[in-house]
Amino acid sequence: MLRIMVVDDERIEREALKMMISREMEGVEIVAEARNGRQAIERAKAQHPDLILMDIKMPGIDGVEAVKQIKRDLPDIRFIMVSAFDTFEYAKKVMQQGVKEYLLKPSKKEEVIEAIRRVQMEVEQQRKELEDKQQLERKFNKALDFMQSEWAVSLLVDHVQELDLNEWGELLDINFKCGYALVVKVNVREVDRRAWLEWLKDHVNLHSPDSTLLSPNHEEKLPLFFLTDQIDGEDKNEFKAYILPFIRNLIHQCEQSFHFKPHVGIGFPYRSVHQLSRSYYEALHALESIRSDQIVTYTFSSDESIVENETAVTFQKEKELLETIKNGDVRSALQKFEFYLDELSSDTSMDLNRSLSSLNEFFIIATRMINDLGIPVDRFIPYNQISSYQELGEESTRILRKIVEKVQTWRMVQAKGKLECAKEYIEEHFSDPLTLEMVASHVELSPYYLSKLFKEKKGITFIDFLTHVRIEKAKAYMLDTEISIKEVCFKVGYKDPNYFSRVFKKNVGQSPKQYRAVLHPF
Repeated sequence: MLRIMVVDDERIEREALKMMISREMEGVEIVAEARNGRQAIERAKAQHPDLILMDIKMPGIDGVEAVKQIKRDLPDIRFIMVSAFDTFEYAKKVMQQGVKEYLLKPSKKEEVIEAIRRVQMEVEQQRKELEDKQQLERKFNKALDFMQSEWAVSLLVDHVQELDLNEWGELLDINFKCGYALVVKVNVREVDRRAWLEWLKDHVNLHSPDSTLLSPNHEEKLPLFFLTDQIDGEDKNEFKAYILPFIRNLIHQCEQSFHFKPHVGIGFPYRSVHQLSRSYYEALHALESIRSDQIVTYTFSSDESIVENETAVTFQKEKELLETIKNGDVRSALQKFEFYLDELSSDTSMDLNRSLSSLNEFFIIATRMINDLGIPVDRFIPYNQISSYQELGEESTRILRKIVEKVQTWRMVQAKGKLECAKEYIEEHFSDPLTLEMVASHVELSPYYLSKLFKEKKGITFIDFLTHVRIEKAKAYMLDTEISIKEVCFKVGYKDPNYFSRVFKKNVGQSPKQYRAVLHPF
């Protein structure tokens, strides 16, 4: 709907324009009128019309000055100037204000309507471009959130490949000399979890000088990874001085907004991305040392011997165990879990409660990782009613078996079916502007896992498969000589014939014209 305001000091002129517009045009609405420049300025601010038909010669503030003042505050409003004076000086003044339409009184109906239609088309085009831009931004932000979450999960389980670092950094616009982890604990029963997470994300983005990756954790302990080029990570005292103002401000602002002080465990910085999981475990260890009655609710990891033991031995077994869970390998997972439990029970630094806490953390990470792959597993609820290591082992083994069997069943049945469903969808909609996200949404998988399925089961990427389908369809269309190569291009989902020709030649070894010439030599 195009919102229009009519400005003229002659009432009969205003009424004539309003009647003409209402009778001859659809998709427009007269939202205001004014009899002089001052009224026009006030009502433009109140109504925000898309277009103003402005008389130039009016008592007091004339049309040229009114345009100047309105555009200062509302630059997107467009103007059609109406004047009984056919002089270059008037036209020059309004053109200097960016006005492109200039009508002479008395104006023919056709001229007025055509001028308004030109503006209407311009406004609609601008709105479409804005809508497309906003939609693109929403998709980009959604993809960016997914990538950040995916990398955060990868950091937790030390699954980041060195060859991918440059690509990740380029996609996320991150440069760093070192990285470190925080773990923030909040009592989910005392606060609106979603509101607090949104607040934390905004606070970190606004106040942290470093790039941040938030893990998609839904429990009480939220891991955050920070990547920085501000310090080199060698001097721990320098790091403490660097991070403490941010931590104290975070706790203070949280207390002001939500009336509680979060507990924050802080891991030390490391230069290698593969050591960020160690910083995470340091942060967890530090968090566990904070008592509920402490006034200061943040601390750094201090007992490095314990952390070293956890990261060097137990954590290595966690990595191997997580891999077998992800693959749905029940036999191997149970075997590795037995070794993992032995490691926990033999660690003199770990009493029953700390062993229980470590297992709770492990299952939280495992279920989160599996859900992020697109495999539906129930959210893990930490368990606490354990009185012996034997009971701990039995209950943990039961939970592990249930999780891995769920993954195994899904992989054996659902994954294959989902992939076939995705293939069928692509083969039916190959002419549409398909994306990995669209197909993944259709089959109810994460884009990451659908891409992984194509690589694992078909040995090709999603784009390779889509291209293969389109090229085969193009070959079939080329059998019909009545269909031009340009039409073939559009029929198989490409918008640019030159690009289609390059893709076709890369996959077939011949250009579309050469291929058709072989099919129809005469």
